[in-house]
Amino acid sequence: MLSVFCRYLSSASVSVSVLALTATAPASAQQPIQLPGLIIEGATLQKPPVALRRVAKPADEGDDEPSPKSAVRPAPRPSAAPSPSNAQAVAAPAAASEGVGTPDRLTAGIPASEVGTAVTLVTSKDIQQQQARTAADVLRALPGINVAATGSTGSLTQIRIRGADGRHTRVLIDGVEVNTTKDAEYDFSNLSPEDIERIEIIRGPMSALYGSGALGGVINIETKAARGPLSLSLRTEAGSFGTRDVAGRLAAGNDGGFISLTGQIRDVKGFAVAPGGSVKQGTQTQTYGMHAGLTLAPAAKLDVTLRYTDKRAGYPDFDADFSPAKPFQTALDANNTLVDRSLLAGVRLSWDSFGGALTQELKTNYTSSVAGNDFFSFGKPTLSRDEGARATYGYSATYRLPADPAFGRHAVTGLIEKATETFKPFSTYDTGFGDYNGDGLTRSRGRLSYAGEWRSTFVERLSLTAGVRRDDNDTFQDFTTWRTSASFDWKELGLRPHASLGTGVKIPGLYDQFGANTTTYQSNPLLRPETSRGYDIGIEQKLLGGRALVDVTYFHADLKDKISLSGFDLATFRSFPENASGISTRRGVEVSGQYQVTPALFLGAAYTYTDAKRPDGLPEYRRVPHGGRIDARYLFDEGKGTVSLAAIGNSRTPDVAFPNDGLSFTASRVQLAGYWTLQLAASYKIQPNIEVYGRIENALGARYQEVYGYNTAGFGAYAGVKVKFDDLLGVAKK
Repeated sequence: MLSVFCRYLSSASVSVSVLALTATAPASAQQPIQLPGLIIEGATLQKPPVALRRVAKPADEGDDEPSPKSAVRPAPRPSAAPSPSNAQAVAAPAAASEGVGTPDRLTAGIPASEVGTAVTLVTSKDIQQQQARTAADVLRALPGINVAATGSTGSLTQIRIRGADGRHTRVLIDGVEVNTTKDAEYDFSNLSPEDIERIEIIRGPMSALYGSGALGGVINIETKAARGPLSLSLRTEAGSFGTRDVAGRLAAGNDGGFISLTGQIRDVKGFAVAPGGSVKQGTQTQTYGMHAGLTLAPAAKLDVTLRYTDKRAGYPDFDADFSPAKPFQTALDANNTLVDRSLLAGVRLSWDSFGGALTQELKTNYTSSVAGNDFFSFGKPTLSRDEGARATYGYSATYRLPADPAFGRHAVTGLIEKATETFKPFSTYDTGFGDYNGDGLTRSRGRLSYAGEWRSTFVERLSLTAGVRRDDNDTFQDFTTWRTSASFDWKELGLRPHASLGTGVKIPGLYDQFGANTTTYQSNPLLRPETSRGYDIGIEQKLLGGRALVDVTYFHADLKDKISLSGFDLATFRSFPENASGISTRRGVEVSGQYQVTPALFLGAAYTYTDAKRPDGLPEYRRVPHGGRIDARYLFDEGKGTVSLAAIGNSRTPDVAFPNDGLSFTASRVQLAGYWTLQLAASYKIQPNIEVYGRIENALGARYQEVYGYNTAGFGAYAGVKVKFDDLLGVAKK
């Protein structure tokens, strides 16, 4: 029946996503079955009182069942799309209104019922049950999300939100921006989900909160904290494509502070990315992280994050091979290596004043990246490197007015932030006509930003938000962005209309502005920032006493001054970026739902339609018109075992290709075929601290491409074991 359903959807160019099918231990009669309350962190500038925050044990570290004191029984969340498109949930406990959070994790956010912005939440439990090994696999086919990878597991992987470009997605890890200074992209193949506690996908223009780059949306990632005795978890797996993976975590914490240390080494021998090729493109990735916190006083806390990633990945050439059998260029066998190293560091100090009415935060963040290529040119080893760094300093303050039954709850937040970006391109490759990539000189620019936000909730039903931000740039004109949202929780009917309206901006990357390639590319210091205005409006309906939920959201955005590599200088035969005239439109519909059928059965659905057009009216490349997924999960033997299934589908998608004659550079439009892939995963705890697991990826062996001319992985099988020691010191004493 599933195959008939999939064939029907493929023929109609429609992809429907059923989020998950989950089972748990039976609930008691005192705890009715219902969907969990959710807390959202990244959709607001507002900071909750420090005195009310505490770290709870992460969802995959045990204690899956809630405390008897919990007002809401958390239901297990599905693997890949645990929450609907607007972070729908049953009402959280009253304390959550002050930022305490959900029963299973206390956090610095606000209840989803008070968020008018469209948000999807993925937790560490979802990631663990899905057995995802890259963040792209976690995000693939979520509402509004389009993933495109150029072949192997370590190749460039872009996330597009609501039809926007990859550079229009702002990515933060523990509050630290990780987009590159070169082009503002973030390669999601670099991001291991091993130590991630939660991922929020916040859709729509968010520059009023986050500044440049947040046109399509924001992906806000929080890594795991710790609570409890010193514990150690180890995981190892092996499988297809020569995969070897080892990961570990050492953590401890109490009311005085916590520390979590994580590490992962993943080696994949890979497969032939070039169509018809034989050279395997492998990937070796190492990721190390630390997340620590210290309670300086009952109302003052310090939080520190460090993260380092080192990736080396093979990649093919992409050029004409003059084969008469191929009308367009595709990837070709080569022994090239992509090198990518990144460092993230963040420090946050938060404290309360005036009895908790005023919460202040000081932060300093730093990121650096070195990315480039090692290849052979005319028989000689050659390297190319792009080095970038960003330093950010900020101060924010949230003041909460006294709550009043007649006038509701109000909070005002102010932010001031200073950021400096640098970029240095370098290459040893010289064509004889000029430098290929860069001159080794450092470029820099800075900006000073001011932002304010007002949030109000009236009679615990109507929640309104308004925000504005001013960015003073030293290399572009200054700009102002704004955002408003509304949510109305009609509890008696289980109905919640929600809407948001705002603007976004994206300044050109430093390479487009100051790039030093003198052979095939020239920069354009006259580029204007891209600007966008967008809105969404939707309605959420809870059914069956909170056991089921459906949400439908329509979105629309207009992009002005889109930057593309469309210019060409006939005198120098170099291309250059320029601002397109006219308006690029992005619109579509996100439909999602959940249904907790029984304590042992969870169903859900999500579907995204995206219509992204260029100023000339033609569809944008690599925007999937219809995409989604089907998931199912069953827990057995009192929750010791888990079996899950995920089917991910995309409709036919437009892409770009170039003639295979090596002479013409005129781009042609092609269509990537629609496809479905099937993933299976299972795990079983043979002992309370020992779990064995396995999964099958692309179980049907589907042959498809996400980028024209690059193969994707075929059938793959993996198996592993996870061991956890909850109290190392106790074990040592014994």
